[in-house]
Amino acid sequence: MRTKKIENVNKKGRLLYMLRLLYENTDDQHVMSTNEIIDWFTKRGIPVHRKTVKDDIDTLVQAGYDIETVHTNHSSFYFGEREFELPELKLLIDAVMSSRFITDEKSRKMIRKLTKLASQYQSSDLVRHLYTAGRVKPSNEKIYYVVNSITDAINAKKKIRFNYEEYTPDKKIILRHDGEVYVNSPYALFWSNDFYYLIGYSEKHEGIIQFRVDRMVNTEILDEQAVPAPEGFDAAEYGKEFFEMFCGDEVTVTLECENTLMKTIIDKFGEEVETKKVGLDKFRAKVKVAASPVFYGWVFQFVGQIKIISPAAVKKQYQKMLQDAIEK
Repeated sequence: MRTKKIENVNKKGRLLYMLRLLYENTDDQHVMSTNEIIDWFTKRGIPVHRKTVKDDIDTLVQAGYDIETVHTNHSSFYFGEREFELPELKLLIDAVMSSRFITDEKSRKMIRKLTKLASQYQSSDLVRHLYTAGRVKPSNEKIYYVVNSITDAINAKKKIRFNYEEYTPDKKIILRHDGEVYVNSPYALFWSNDFYYLIGYSEKHEGIIQFRVDRMVNTEILDEQAVPAPEGFDAAEYGKEFFEMFCGDEVTVTLECENTLMKTIIDKFGEEVETKKVGLDKFRAKVKVAASPVFYGWVFQFVGQIKIISPAAVKKQYQKMLQDAIEK
């Protein structure tokens, strides 16, 4: 806070200044003595004395603020436990910096707000050096407001309407189907591969469908009640099936993997996945998936370190997909 005179401050106002002073300028490594606190207030034209400082801090402690007292020759004070610990703030800042969903400008604003949750001394520790290769940030902040509208509609059990954007071959953004208005009963938002998706009942498709939120524009909440979700509908399971490798009829596939990929298999299929060692450097895993392009694409990324062993029909389909991807 700047050093300037503060006029007409009553006891309640003084307490707020005391709270802000300690919150911004102290932590467990940086304390303020009674004399320093008195000096700070005096420079701003607020008369305080030692008993005033003690009484005000006692009042803040009674109100639930964690203000610690260090007893030496002269009592000193610091703001203790905060809403977020420093490691938690670092994780949040990293998440904001790396998210494709958050624009550069919004990232900077959010990070500034997050650093204010720490003392001025701790803020220097929050300077992050995280680099995300190839990370494309959006330029339009409309996404935040669309997410907010969808959340409000879900809570109110109301329908929404919107237009949907797409790209032309020359990279121009246009509205799909000449500006067609989509009406949807939203059930959930799903986060996958750094994108938000709306899951809900589509009037046009007469069924549950998903839309990418960053492509939705002109979103409005309607007065109409949303179509209730089907009995037993589980948004998490729906998202898992659609966005991962489990959409469609399940089939048991045997994969042969290099030993270094055991963690990858467990991360994807869980610790209960059935595995068996094959030789010194490989193992086989039996997994249940839908034999879909999503699954085949997942296998392909390992460039031969994971191979499909059986069933034969799945191997044949994978080979066909690879052949189709090669220019003839």
